[in-house]
Amino acid sequence: MTTTLLAKPSSPPLGRLVRAELHRVLSPKPIRYGLYALPVILLALAVSAFAGHHTDVAAAWRAAEAAYRTYAKEAATRPAGSVESLSPREFFDDPRYLMAKASFVDLRAVLSALSLAALVLGVLSGGADWSSRVMLTLTAAEPRRTRLFLTRGLLVTAVATGVAALTSVLFVPLLLGVAHFKGSLDGTDGQYWTVLAVVGARGAVLVGLMALLGYALAMLTRRTATALGIALLYLVASARVVQEYAPGLAAHQLSGITFAVLNERLLMETDRTTCFGEAACLAMREGTTATTAFLALAVHLIPVVAAAWWRFARRDVG
Repeated sequence: MTTTLLAKPSSPPLGRLVRAELHRVLSPKPIRYGLYALPVILLALAVSAFAGHHTDVAAAWRAAEAAYRTYAKEAATRPAGSVESLSPREFFDDPRYLMAKASFVDLRAVLSALSLAALVLGVLSGGADWSSRVMLTLTAAEPRRTRLFLTRGLLVTAVATGVAALTSVLFVPLLLGVAHFKGSLDGTDGQYWTVLAVVGARGAVLVGLMALLGYALAMLTRRTATALGIALLYLVASARVVQEYAPGLAAHQLSGITFAVLNERLLMETDRTTCFGEAACLAMREGTTATTAFLALAVHLIPVVAAAWWRFARRDVG
């Protein structure tokens, strides 16, 4: 009597798995088109900054003095002490692109947008193969589910981090060109460049972790639409709920975390009074550090990743 032994399916070599998963992460059309469009978007932002600034400081001072005279005439008609005493300086808006200040604002805006895009990238990478039932084939080819989960998750994180770092490398020289022709490079000393590099590095890590969060959320729900819906509901509804019932937690929402990570003012000892948005102002007033922000992000991230791994590694994928 002949006995037939069924061999366990073997796992592919790690190098081949990494190459296959990297191709799978980058293959969706929205992701590829987004990567192709990114340099064009950065160039368009630089052109917009170039067109929106000029070097006619004298004209700006004349406008400030005219605004001051109008204010002074109106103030003269009111009781003494009822209006604040100002000077033309308070009405002056420097028309130049001031690299030492404006570059941080522009880089923060770009990296904040990339963090949202990375969340969507992670959701697409983690959820697409469930709706198409490709995940059944993948788990059959790679029976070591933990290795498959970690490989794709780390690749999604690495791709998002690398794109964010490359974005900073490409965007800063464009802003330098704007400042050279339409602004000023005053204040761009060694401290400025050090802080700019730190902010860029923080932003790259933030973008990578946001991609990992989106990936884990999609792997947990096993549906792209559900994961996107949860992310959208959190981003839209949580701000209102926190503002109404727990305003002290505003700095620990994703918006507050993003601002704190990309906030250069705690490093450069600049004015902390100018801010926009409740989460941003709270982070500015309380001095939320990047370390605290990353710990808050870990509170969001770790439970979702752990739950996604447990469900994928321990539960049926059918």
